[in-house]
Amino acid sequence: MSKTVKNLSAGSLLFILAGFAAGQDKGKPAYSFSSYDEMRTRVVALYQEKKYQEAADILLWGWEKFPDRARANAYNLALMYGYLSELDKGVRMLGAALDRGGFYGLWEFEADPWAPYRETAGFKEFLARNKARIEEAQKAARLKVEVETPEGFGRTKAYPLFIALHGGGENLAEFKPRWTSPGLRKRFLVAYVQSTQVASMTGFHWQDAAVTKRDLAEAYAQIKKDYPVDEANVILGGFSSGGYGSLVALLDNALPARGFVVLCPPVPEILTEDKIRSMKARGIKGTFLTTEMDGRLAEQTKMCDALKKGGLDVDFIVFPNVGHWYPDDLGARIDAALERLLK
Repeated sequence: MSKTVKNLSAGSLLFILAGFAAGQDKGKPAYSFSSYDEMRTRVVALYQEKKYQEAADILLWGWEKFPDRARANAYNLALMYGYLSELDKGVRMLGAALDRGGFYGLWEFEADPWAPYRETAGFKEFLARNKARIEEAQKAARLKVEVETPEGFGRTKAYPLFIALHGGGENLAEFKPRWTSPGLRKRFLVAYVQSTQVASMTGFHWQDAAVTKRDLAEAYAQIKKDYPVDEANVILGGFSSGGYGSLVALLDNALPARGFVVLCPPVPEILTEDKIRSMKARGIKGTFLTTEMDGRLAEQTKMCDALKKGGLDVDFIVFPNVGHWYPDDLGARIDAALERLLK
């Protein structure tokens, strides 16, 4: 492994940039994008045309022009260098981005284009350094609960409670506008809970079952203390990782709930016939929403078949022509599910 791969010093990065500037002086065009988004649009077009070197040249220019986008620029540059079989350069840029602060998310290097990097020593060192940054951020993470009260809210009556869990990599600011409906706003206390499990610089996840159950028990205790909850009508739900967290909590009876509304979740590893029988005995029912192009559709179908075979009342709804994301009519689907669950 070359010394330049192992560590990117300020001098080596300046050498790269100086070489690029020299190339421009020899006739390569100077760039004049007025914004990062304008530059990114051009890079995406070049990528789609497989003009990886041109895309890399622009991104390298943007490295200095848009220093607040260093992580994104370095990530995209490394992708281009991967296609160009210049892995040393890609690793150096990723390391330089960490030098400027922050870190990359848990799943940002799982896609196929990163496969050429995975066996290189420099990339492994970069991943170890990035992991250490995530672990530092994890130490500072705190549970966050935001409760929306229903129309005409008063403290003299108890209200049904919907505990809503964000997707992996999301936070409450992103999730709340996506997971709402007329029925929730009208009838429910809606507790939006942000996990303590760090996924990225701004996002969180629910994939650690033990931590998820602990977080939800704490959140539920806090909600009951501050709001009049109808404990006979507690429902869990959420998107993707949040759907997984909801199912984990129900399977292990981590808090009292009568049902669930989940969208595109991974299937919990703890699903067993005994746990399904326990859910049936507690009268749990739910609505399982997913999408036609979700990569876990086969596993989700199998899980719902197992729940139904175990005697649970479960609706399984697949949205056509949608990937792993929120369908346009999610609010109406949530309300239909709530009506069924509260009968």
